[in-house]
Amino acid sequence: MAFSAQPRIGLGTGRVGAGTRDDAYALLDAFVALGGTMIDTAAVYSDWIPGERGRSETVIGEWLKLRGNRDKVVISTKGAHPPLDAMSQGRLDSASLRHDIEQSLRRLQTDHIDLWLPHRDDPSIPVAEIFGTLGEFVAAGKIGAIGVSNWDVSRISQAKMLATAPVANQLLGNILCLKMGAPADSTIRVLNASSFRQAGTEDLALMLFTSQCQGAFTDKKHGAPPPDYDNPASAGAIEDIRAVAAEIGVAPDALVLSFLLHFSPQILPLIGPQNPAQVEASMRALDIALAPEIVARLARISGFDTLPA
Repeated sequence: MAFSAQPRIGLGTGRVGAGTRDDAYALLDAFVALGGTMIDTAAVYSDWIPGERGRSETVIGEWLKLRGNRDKVVISTKGAHPPLDAMSQGRLDSASLRHDIEQSLRRLQTDHIDLWLPHRDDPSIPVAEIFGTLGEFVAAGKIGAIGVSNWDVSRISQAKMLATAPVANQLLGNILCLKMGAPADSTIRVLNASSFRQAGTEDLALMLFTSQCQGAFTDKKHGAPPPDYDNPASAGAIEDIRAVAAEIGVAPDALVLSFLLHFSPQILPLIGPQNPAQVEASMRALDIALAPEIVARLARISGFDTLPA
């Protein structure tokens, strides 16, 4: 695969910095202490919470400097996100791309970003024009590789024909994504047969966010699931998946991650823990060995058996 990280679980940091600095540093410390290397962030994280803008990148940059461990982690960040109050307003013009990349480099206190992804697409701008600008940053050594986030497969295929082509596709994906309701944000792309097959034929890492279904499998006395998964199809699958977890003696929230890792080598799940204990619980998925018949059973329950060509 053109892009990968070991171990094959990345830390999503949408809320890093929303609490105290010490809490954020403890979360990041816990992830790397357990062998994690990929940290995924974005210029817009978490601007939807009033106060400091660009918290996530800024806090990660502070942590990298404090720990002196930049060469031990893989930094993935995203930019060119539309204004949060005007999601239809594209920001993939050359000036916006240059601004966001340089801003991320400053916030992260680094001279290079291992993987940079446009956070949304703007179909009004030719793919070659977007990647032409990004290619300049690759040539300058400021970006190691390019991915895309929440792009349609047709535009990704156009990009794959260019000299500087994307190596990763970041989109929503989890064991319930084929049964969940439509996301409230219509610009979010969800894993489906087309994107899954494209990853295999065009050699793309599938970086799946919301990989643990917004906590639908966390032990909360089986209360109501998150809104996106509060429908009959998801409810039935949740019950069946919990039954499999009980049968083989593993925690359901770790099982759903392990399933993704077993289902395809293209998949790189992104986790979104809120504290070190949740980091540890999620990373246990790396130590779970699922029998082929269990993977096949979970694929049938989730509908993932329909994804391969």
